[in-house]
Amino acid sequence: MAGEDRSTTLEVDHLGIAFGAGAAEHAVLRDVTFRLGRNEILGIVGETGAGKSVLAQALVGLLPGDGRVVQGEIRVNGRPLAAMNERDRRQLRGGAISLIGTSAKTLLDPVETVGRQIARVLRAHRPCGRRAAWRQTVQLLGDVGIIDSEQRARAYPHELSGGMAQRVVIAMALIARPDIILADDATLGLDATVQVQVLDLLVARSRERGVSVILITHDLGIVAHYCDRVAIMRAGRIEELQAVQGFLAQPGTAYSESLLGAARARPVPADHLSTATQRLGDAGEAVAPRGETLLVVENLQKLFAAGAAQPPLRAVDGVSFSLARGETLALVGESGSGKTTIGQCLLRLLTATAGGMRFDGIDIAALTERQFRPLRQRMQMVFQEPYVALNPRWRVCDLISEPLRLLEPVSRRDRQARVNELLDLVQLPRRLAEAYPHQLTAGEQKRIGIARALATRPDFVVFDEPTTALDIRVRAQIIDLIRSLQVRTGLSALFITHDLNSVRSLAHNVIVLNRGQIVERGETETIFARPQHAYTRLLLTAELPIEWSASRRSGTPVPVLTAERGASARR
Repeated sequence: MAGEDRSTTLEVDHLGIAFGAGAAEHAVLRDVTFRLGRNEILGIVGETGAGKSVLAQALVGLLPGDGRVVQGEIRVNGRPLAAMNERDRRQLRGGAISLIGTSAKTLLDPVETVGRQIARVLRAHRPCGRRAAWRQTVQLLGDVGIIDSEQRARAYPHELSGGMAQRVVIAMALIARPDIILADDATLGLDATVQVQVLDLLVARSRERGVSVILITHDLGIVAHYCDRVAIMRAGRIEELQAVQGFLAQPGTAYSESLLGAARARPVPADHLSTATQRLGDAGEAVAPRGETLLVVENLQKLFAAGAAQPPLRAVDGVSFSLARGETLALVGESGSGKTTIGQCLLRLLTATAGGMRFDGIDIAALTERQFRPLRQRMQMVFQEPYVALNPRWRVCDLISEPLRLLEPVSRRDRQARVNELLDLVQLPRRLAEAYPHQLTAGEQKRIGIARALATRPDFVVFDEPTTALDIRVRAQIIDLIRSLQVRTGLSALFITHDLNSVRSLAHNVIVLNRGQIVERGETETIFARPQHAYTRLLLTAELPIEWSASRRSGTPVPVLTAERGASARR
């Protein structure tokens, strides 16, 4: 973007933010300095606790609790934020600066139509009549890709999908024609295809209107594909600030290099699995197993009732596959594709409607619950949200040792020894045995969930979204942990995810699901290099690896470090 007018819209000089007072004062931001140019997109990347969200709150004058500016200054279009009265600040929020947060549906008023909410923002900052505000609202909803915008404007938030609700929030951010948009993990938790649609839309509309954008994220792939510059935050400071291409080519600090290394896909070595190379078949049926086959699923179906007058919902529709000892098989697809339902059916947490499931030669679908119970120690699951799955009143030692009590009598000493062994296995300090779930980080909670699943020395584990919403380095650590567990224990795994970067680093084979059916299957690198089905290609175009530029999303693999970063949504 060299040569363009890049007058400054936002200036942050030596900003310091602290909470508490006196001896209890805790500095959260320290000496933060940067400029934001007009029509620039700046990515701010950092791990949990780096201070990213506090910075966003400070920029709009909404620090929580006793948070306060202890040094430095924020200027918006040359005006110091500290010099503004409360009325001026209200006009700033939504007028000059709009904030898009995580989880759109929690940001919208559940008892008012989305159209009226957007129109209200417009009238608060750009006075106009009700009809004029409504017309502009409907037009902007159409501009952000909402079909039947007039009808959707009259919908309530609960009547919208997650992606559509996020588009509504983008429209609300744009309606008053702000100078700056702050997007704080605005696509966290969305499916990959929806995330790309939302980001493409946000960036394209911002470019058209000359709006500056700050994308706050923990995903370097988003930064590589959408941003002009990147700021790396750590412990309340900006450690590095430079153009994205320069950062990707040569990061300036060891910490930045560690983030880049953690974000890169590391394909599973071809010789990592000797007995589990392509036994998946091509037509949806299970193939006669070769070698050490552990699990065979044949024509699995799961239907859910959808009301008296509605046909049942086919959550899983004729799925067949097999799994070898030591193999990781990834189930990939968007929300509602049936991934988690398959995993729960395999562990009998849900009862399959039809189909066969054989585990180590045993027909588990035909077993009663009492007959199946001894097999549970060989088949375990790591749940998507470990904090929800972990009893908040139990210590870590109790959570990990509970499965041991349910299976066979063991002495207290042996139980404690096994807890320590498992903590070592998932690379956690033994002192955490006395901690409670709320005292753990998200990554530690994930590891406790894994330790709990491994307590009974299972042969097979279902990992349900084990890397979702984790920091870059923590995600890489969890992937490395699972890979090392396979080498050390010969574990077989079903990896359920929509995180395609993690699939490349962890899975030997991939099954792509859409609406409960298998649309494609094969070895991981083959699927990524030569996808055959249109839906698979759609998923892959939504991948945002740091190794590839936007041209990768159009189907031409060109390394990001040598390619010119194009795409109309970004340049």
